[in-house]
Amino acid sequence: MAPIVWTANLRAAAWLMAANVLFVGVEVFGKQLVDNESMNPIQVLWLRALFTVLALPLLVRRSPIAIARTNYPKLQLMRSALLMGAGLCFFFSLQEVPLGDAVAIVFVSPLFMTAIAFFFLKELVGWRRWMACLIGFAGALLIIQPGMGVRHWMYLLPLGDALFSAIYAILTRRIGLADSTSTSLFYSVLGMATLFGIPMIWLWEMPSGEQWLFLLGISIFGLMAHFSHIRAYSEGEASLLAPLSYIHVVFTTFTAFVVFGTLPDPIAAGGIVLIVGAGLYILHRETIRRGHPRPVPPPGPEPQPPVHQ
Repeated sequence: MAPIVWTANLRAAAWLMAANVLFVGVEVFGKQLVDNESMNPIQVLWLRALFTVLALPLLVRRSPIAIARTNYPKLQLMRSALLMGAGLCFFFSLQEVPLGDAVAIVFVSPLFMTAIAFFFLKELVGWRRWMACLIGFAGALLIIQPGMGVRHWMYLLPLGDALFSAIYAILTRRIGLADSTSTSLFYSVLGMATLFGIPMIWLWEMPSGEQWLFLLGISIFGLMAHFSHIRAYSEGEASLLAPLSYIHVVFTTFTAFVVFGTLPDPIAAGGIVLIVGAGLYILHRETIRRGHPRPVPPPGPEPQPPVHQ
């Protein structure tokens, strides 16, 4: 049997698949903590961000001062604020929303990016991409089912996460290669580690031994997931890798069934199919518009996994 030749794109696909699995771990630990363990989402986010800020200099072997040096301080702080908003929306939603449904709704983020590119960045968006956006939003509505009296209002929170994620991704592209990956990751969690420490004066509750294990898991899995994701897009071509991000939805739905015994109802399942299909079509049209697959420097691929992670 001929040996496998590990081309750059093949290595990148392996890294991205690893990232997809690790991100599911982050979501499962988060669901366990804020739903089954009833831990305040702000405390979960703060402890995870604090762990990342403290561990990052050791992992990349750079001083905190060197990591914090940035060419775009205002944009980095804006990214941090957006990540805080996305994290709050997602983890609070997990108190009431099944994990698979929440992740599927968040994946309308590329559709938001299309609308933002048209209205604010003045990019040309054709009618096919607008139709894909409408279909994707219809899919989100099938999951949320507004006005039918069967969904909790927290089903709207993942939509907030998706919007924050879209703006976050656009700002990340703007920064480009000017700041290192470790610098962007550092600022991504700096706001949570700093500002979320203030309400901890009133909200802090000592975690149990089991909760500390979940918190350690969500922190380690998160760091490994982001590292794998960055490695993927630093080695491979974005237009070839981006469709693999939607496998994340499948992994999450399957894992949620195994761990929590939850599956989307038939209507919500149809909505998930519409969201994934619309996102993949937008990626297809983007590839045609730009002419050919091309390498994209980290950390700005499209679509990025939900930034709450």
